[in-house]
Amino acid sequence: MDAFLKVIDGRKLAFKISFIYVAIATLSVCSIYPDDFFYGEWSLIGLVVTFPVSIISFGYRFAESNLLYPVFIIQLVMFFITFLFLSFFIKDKVKSNL
Repeated sequence: MDAFLKVIDGRKLAFKISFIYVAIATLSVCSIYPDDFFYGEWSLIGLVVTFPVSIISFGYRFAESNLLYPVFIIQLVMFFITFLFLSFFIKDKVKSNL
């Protein structure tokens, strides 16, 4: 756990961006059916904006609409992939006392 916290400490901006992006995708995928709690037209817009991280979860939810916990597992994996991808491109400024 300490190793993961050290990785996050150096890449806070990438962590925040990937967390918000995947959270919007997860909420959109969990809101696409009329029986869902947050159902609305906004979920389609959320799915289009977050297409790269929501396509697998959307496919699963389209095939099996009753179970939500696999969607959360898929989105957790997508969060880690997105975080690692963004951490290579976004580098936080490290303050040095030199």
